[in-house]
Amino acid sequence: MRVLIVENDTTIAENLYTYLELKGFAVDAAYDGNGALTLLQEQDFDALVLDLGLPGLDGFGVLQALRQSKQTPIPTLVLTARSQLESKLTAFDLGADDYLIKPFALAEVEARLRALMRRGPPQVQHGSLHWGSLEYNLDTALVSVDGQELHLSFKARQLLEALLRDPQAILTRRSLEKTLWPQGAPSPEALRSQIHLLRRALSEAGAGTVETLPGMGWRLQQES
Repeated sequence: MRVLIVENDTTIAENLYTYLELKGFAVDAAYDGNGALTLLQEQDFDALVLDLGLPGLDGFGVLQALRQSKQTPIPTLVLTARSQLESKLTAFDLGADDYLIKPFALAEVEARLRALMRRGPPQVQHGSLHWGSLEYNLDTALVSVDGQELHLSFKARQLLEALLRDPQAILTRRSLEKTLWPQGAPSPEALRSQIHLLRRALSEAGAGTVETLPGMGWRLQQES
């Protein structure tokens, strides 16, 4: 399991590097955003640990660049001192899959990384899931609406796939959280954030929405 740590605080980076190596990870590190993008282009990693407050190109810029690239999305854990909800939502919107606030326990970083990589990018399953004008190609993990790519975070794609498997079914909070975070959701608002982001992306693309059924759960709904 290969992990790239992107952190400009050398003490934090070294502590993470040493701890994860001892736990059996293959680890590399970058200390600024541009250096991270270079490594991500040159090498394959299973997960990314990303600080937001980087010199030059910050963590948001890295997420934006990755979102615009043609590379397969990489599971990303944001590790930052920024606790504001706005920062969390922006990170999720740009493709982050998990968000951990400093200070943190090294064991928790390991647990969250293993959970992200356990799910991993969708495996090749040969086929597509269709719903109205929306298509989710299971071979490539590409989501499109009328042939136009729809950019979603790793977790938002997992959420969409779960909903697409049975569009008429009402999926409960418990079932969705178990699908997205087998080891437990990182925070009470984690699922709500991903539903908000997926709902907005679908609505902006004119591809329907995610309907909330109070006290029951969620399902896909075509726009009237």
